[in-house]
Amino acid sequence: MKVELNLPARIYINGRFLQQPVTGVQRYGRELLKAWDELFATGRIDHRSVEFHVLAPRGPIAAPSLRHIPLRQVGHLRGHLWDQLELPFQARDGLLFSPGNVHPLLSPLLGPGVVTVHDLAYRLSPDAYTTAFRLTYGVLVPAALRNADAIITVSESEKRNIATRFPMVKDRIYAVHHGAPGAELVARVELNTQSLRSRKSTNSSNPSDRFALWVGTLTKRKNPQGAIDAIALVNKEIKLPLVIAGTTYRGFNDAGLTVAHESGGIIRFADRVDTFAELARLYSSAVCLLFPSFYEGFGLPALEAMAHGCPVVASGIPALREVCGDAALYCDPDDTRDIAKKIQLLAEDQQVRERLRRSGFARVKEFSWEKCARQTFAILSRVIARRANSCARAHGERDTAISG
Repeated sequence: MKVELNLPARIYINGRFLQQPVTGVQRYGRELLKAWDELFATGRIDHRSVEFHVLAPRGPIAAPSLRHIPLRQVGHLRGHLWDQLELPFQARDGLLFSPGNVHPLLSPLLGPGVVTVHDLAYRLSPDAYTTAFRLTYGVLVPAALRNADAIITVSESEKRNIATRFPMVKDRIYAVHHGAPGAELVARVELNTQSLRSRKSTNSSNPSDRFALWVGTLTKRKNPQGAIDAIALVNKEIKLPLVIAGTTYRGFNDAGLTVAHESGGIIRFADRVDTFAELARLYSSAVCLLFPSFYEGFGLPALEAMAHGCPVVASGIPALREVCGDAALYCDPDDTRDIAKKIQLLAEDQQVRERLRRSGFARVKEFSWEKCARQTFAILSRVIARRANSCARAHGERDTAISG
């Protein structure tokens, strides 16, 4: 039997992330929307064959400007109650894509669904989260993995990690890398390499302007304490303050940071950085990014830092090696002295900085949000086609049984 698709097919996107503070998960969702919108604008996604619709709860929302993807705020509930009880009914005539780790329990009964599970941090780094968060994710994430037609995660490393703990997903899980700031930015920063070199040189006329940078949510798994302790060791030899750009959010336990009295003056808390322009300024000005995490699914700050010409000191965990390749100095996140040694090497050796800067520019060109959007759309399209084929077969078997 020939399969007849009802065109245009509809893809609904769970847009609740547009009401949340922007961390890595929310950045991913926002960048996907912008990239898909551009693919529609250039005709690389045909609006005659597929429509995208963003659904979000009612209330304040901060959405990117989209020309070809409409956004509707629907329902009356909030939070996970909206996700679970109202969203699946609003999306029942199409495929529902959930980019933020959880998916409606009712979705399999109403239509096809795809979920992005960024990592298993709630399970593997439980001390980073409140009890309520762990219990909620401990139910919803395994259910999403069990029920979704396809699961997307953000690295091959995390794909293996999830499949090891949830073997039932091994035939339905795909690794799709995050993107990086665009090629135009990288080219512009490369052209300014000489200016960056003079600003960051150890012979700078303004050594007090030099600093190392740490970016992320202040949780134990991202090891901000290791960065603080390592910088304290570095500053026994050279002056290099640490700027910490991050805070905690609802559902996260704080990292319980301890700053020794003698090192208090070298630790500067920038709190939450509200705009990417401000974060870009920090990346472009820092001697290096410290990223000594104990566990990551991907590691977006490392990629963003490299795009801005900022060398990276990263822990040698699988996900960060996958993302950074040969464009980072790797450290043992459990060894403060090793972290300090790598920081000091970057701060004092201009040739190492330049080598990593050039390697970083080359590395980020392998990642783009357009590529992420195209690969994700291909997975969504396969699920739609597979469901259509399954329905057609069931319809054909029913017709055969009746005629027989």
